[in-house]
Amino acid sequence: MFKRYKPFFRAGAMDFLAYKFSVFTWLIISALEVVCVAFLWVAVYKNSPDGINSVINGFTFKEMIVYLVMINIFTFVISDSTTLFTINEEIKNGTIAMSFTKPISYRMRFIVTTVGSAAVNFMIIGLPGFTISYVIFGILGFIEFSSVWSFLLYLLLFFISGIIAILINDVINYIFGVLCFYTSSGWGLNQIKDVVISFLSGTLIPLSFFPGVFKTIVSYLPFAGIAQNPVLIMLMKVSYLETLKIIGIGLGWVIVLETFAKLLFSHASKKITVQGG
Repeated sequence: MFKRYKPFFRAGAMDFLAYKFSVFTWLIISALEVVCVAFLWVAVYKNSPDGINSVINGFTFKEMIVYLVMINIFTFVISDSTTLFTINEEIKNGTIAMSFTKPISYRMRFIVTTVGSAAVNFMIIGLPGFTISYVIFGILGFIEFSSVWSFLLYLLLFFISGIIAILINDVINYIFGVLCFYTSSGWGLNQIKDVVISFLSGTLIPLSFFPGVFKTIVSYLPFAGIAQNPVLIMLMKVSYLETLKIIGIGLGWVIVLETFAKLLFSHASKKITVQGG
């Protein structure tokens, strides 16, 4: 079965390698973003009651800086999904019709392609980025390790949560891509998706900074599993029990979203109107 989807895995990997300049651009932009936001948090912590030593919503200043760096690396690794734009393009040029005649799952095709891209992305950007960051922050005293075995266990749990994050992110892209069957406006749908994910995933600020009940609700939504939760696991800021809960919620959302995506695609494919033929 895997042999049937192997070309899509390879295509996802090659697609990432084909755009090396985008990686270089991301490194510069992300570095500037982290520096700018870091200065913002310096001002926030300095104006807190205990100054730079304050703990705000569970984060010290050092932990906040580490969080900013790690979440920027992580979101780049898992967010390189072209699913939405591929579906939109196939609808526009009419090649979507060919997908219904091929002996493969339309959904599985995008999962394998995204996993292939993420795998290469992790090896080239993620692994070196996380390793260098851990070493530097460890030397500076921004990260403390309780034990080697504890660190390795959290690393394994982070890897599992990272795979779940890739799956959740891709199925959300797929759902918005299927909505193109109704609107044919991939760019607009992508903008809506990016705003929602950035705000509710903890990419902009940790979800613990959200007020009361809203914070609790957001923590159970799938978006938290795309960015914040895996990073908190990597930084060992959650207990083992809480980590297992996070992974369980993430798996639950993968099942729910994939089921919804299947039903949506089944309905949308009956109403398809292409612009290319």
